[in-house]
Amino acid sequence: MLVNKIDASMFQKMFLAGAKNLEAKKEWINELNVFPVPDGDTGTNMTLTIMSAAKEVGGIENPDMKVIAKAISSGSLRGARGNSGVILSQLFRGFTKEIKTCEEIDAMVLAKACNRAVETAYKAVMKPKEGTILTVAKGMADKAAQVAETEEDLTVMIDEIIKHGDDVLNQTPEMLPVLKQAGVVDSGGQGLMQVVKGAYDAFLGKEIDLTIEDAAKPVDKSKLEVTDNFDIKYGYCTEFIINLDKEMPIETEKEFKAYLESIGDSIVVVADDEVVKVHVHTNDPGLAIQKALTFGS
Repeated sequence: MLVNKIDASMFQKMFLAGAKNLEAKKEWINELNVFPVPDGDTGTNMTLTIMSAAKEVGGIENPDMKVIAKAISSGSLRGARGNSGVILSQLFRGFTKEIKTCEEIDAMVLAKACNRAVETAYKAVMKPKEGTILTVAKGMADKAAQVAETEEDLTVMIDEIIKHGDDVLNQTPEMLPVLKQAGVVDSGGQGLMQVVKGAYDAFLGKEIDLTIEDAAKPVDKSKLEVTDNFDIKYGYCTEFIINLDKEMPIETEKEFKAYLESIGDSIVVVADDEVVKVHVHTNDPGLAIQKALTFGS
């Protein structure tokens, strides 16, 4: 049977199912985490991020796209944890910007939303690295655009997107040598795939089984010679939200990012109306916070 539309009620179910599937797989995803540093928290961070949004989405009665979009975008940004979590929140932010004015999602809207998700996420990351969640998201967006040109049936389209996403994910060890050395795919990319797969199961009307189908072997991180291969210069993962005194212009945002780059790395900065979400690895968190206080609380 041809299914060519997703309404707000179905989208709500899909998002919640994606969140639950990620939560069920979080420990498995933690085991894959060797980049940018092998701290084993990607699954946890992505789960905290999506669950922050899921709490808001789950409480919506009589949903419409605009309300769901706002709940996903705001909830995931405010709850974002870690590098992968902030990037996931930006994929959601871009996706929801595209769908918020639609009553239903069809193939073309889905393709545009996937593309906008990728554009938004790449823009937020100071130095995008291929072989990560960004690469997997881009691969799925490219496939969505291609399939949407000839296919209206969303059952077929989403299946094709997922298959291609898995293919790109399996190529990540060839893009990041540290993944190849550890014998794993990118953890953030795997987390994203679990969100999409959970959402697709809800779309198909499946009774969702949240057990892990293919548990990964734990990664022996002792073999990774962390100090040699990861070059961990900065000891503090520093994360906060600035409540802006006034809107932050693009030029100011660029200057702030440049300052953070002078004191650290792994920088993701997102200015969103009245708040700015900041993630930076640094050896002096106080400097980052001191600078932030010049823009608000």
